[in-house]
Amino acid sequence: MILVLSVLGGPAASAQSNGNAPSIPAHLRPTVDSVATLIYDASPGGPVRLTVVPHSAGPAPRTLTLETTAEELRSLVAEFRELALLRPPASLGRIVRLGDRLGELLLAPVADQLRSVSRLGLSANGPLSDLAFGVIRAPRSLDPQGRYLIEARTLCWIDPALGDGNAADRPASDRPVALAIADAVYRPPARPLGASMSDGGISWRRHAARRNQANTLSALDLPVVSRFGHAASPALFWQSTESYAVRYLHLAVEARIDPGDPSGSALLLSPERYDEEAVPVGIGQLASRLALERESLVVLSGLDTGDHEVGPGPFVGAFGAAGAGSVVASLWPVVDESATHLFAAFYEKLAHRTIPADALREAQLQLLAHPLVFDQGEDRAPVEFDASHPYFWSGYRMYRESANACR
Repeated sequence: MILVLSVLGGPAASAQSNGNAPSIPAHLRPTVDSVATLIYDASPGGPVRLTVVPHSAGPAPRTLTLETTAEELRSLVAEFRELALLRPPASLGRIVRLGDRLGELLLAPVADQLRSVSRLGLSANGPLSDLAFGVIRAPRSLDPQGRYLIEARTLCWIDPALGDGNAADRPASDRPVALAIADAVYRPPARPLGASMSDGGISWRRHAARRNQANTLSALDLPVVSRFGHAASPALFWQSTESYAVRYLHLAVEARIDPGDPSGSALLLSPERYDEEAVPVGIGQLASRLALERESLVVLSGLDTGDHEVGPGPFVGAFGAAGAGSVVASLWPVVDESATHLFAAFYEKLAHRTIPADALREAQLQLLAHPLVFDQGEDRAPVEFDASHPYFWSGYRMYRESANACR
């Protein structure tokens, strides 16, 4: 059974425990038996509203009011982000307590409807756009073990911009490729202080970390086109996307959401010289110029959404306009070494025809459950790396175009 959590555009319905719900867009109306949709509206100035939309053969949609507001959620989301960037494991206890509170606020009121659901589709406005939902703790009324939500359910965010862009009418190529873009200007991202393999622990392989992350595409059993270092410049990026039928695009580069104007958000690609600044490629350019293979998948592993209440949405919309059917985006830049292991598992599972949302979840659970071992080379002893802290795994999201596409 699939459950989709999303938000309607336009005015929210009046808060009520039953009665008529607002008109539901087609991409949020389940057409498969045992599929349900939850619509969150966290607009400022009032309580958060939740509209429950059963599958087409079920009862009529209902709207209820949650015991929280956008303002309260804003402070909780900001607190979680701050905790995620602190030294592990010192912040873990506070993260768990915060996750318990979020679970009671956002999930407990609909626990009865969720007990038989194995997949949660997610989309949210306001402060919920920036929340790593995977770290919410499932309330005991939903999961007796009180685990992280990602341990109890498969998560999938919904954005109708996907699957309906430039490549929608172009037939799929019989010679698709996977394109890897990894910059060689190593700028360590925000990360938990004291985390293994950070704070200079990988300076001996200064530019290799992102290259190794992008190399995980080889698990897909497709031809891989790699653009590393100077070759990750804007000119060669465009040349590559125009020369090949790109079915998978992995961007091991930094990207930023413009806090003043989300439409000004951009990828940061390699400059002509190492000592120059990174070169921005705006989402407007991506939307208008990029042409991907039909139903392609894009991974943007270095996005930093900040606290701007738009989440990865600007980039999802841009890649959707370029023809992507799926997007994986991060809420903050994560240590490249843990990302390498996560995406190695992710692409391996995709190669075995695993559903994309399931593949991401299984890869995240591997980081949560098992320590990672890094071969340092040069006769150095391997380093064991604990990536179970939510910083390393909870910030990744899978985006699809509709409720039914999440399965």
